[in-house]
Amino acid sequence: MKKVLIIFFAVILMNPALIHAESFGSKYDKIVTFFQGETEPSALDATWDSKTSFKIGVIDDGSNWNDYANYVCEILYNEKLKGQGIEVKIIDIQKLAYKKKWVTLGHTTCE
Repeated sequence: MKKVLIIFFAVILMNPALIHAESFGSKYDKIVTFFQGETEPSALDATWDSKTSFKIGVIDDGSNWNDYANYVCEILYNEKLKGQGIEVKIIDIQKLAYKKKWVTLGHTTCE
């Protein structure tokens, strides 16, 4: 848990824009809150770049992150966001925090 907190604070300090991410409405905020919460232990942070671009920060443990991105689409579908062509990117949060690089571990486009 301590490692997670250190990474979280490192990301926030290096990327202050994540603190004040634009809100695209309550439906989108609810999804961010879900992925930031304890319900989703793999996700450490989440943000919408736009209404069609959703990023989730994880620690790379060798999992199949494309499968996780497809799972994210299922969550989006449950929130009535089906058919909007939302791009989901799973980002290595450690590389973002320590090397300031957005490394995509998995991705998909939700149809």
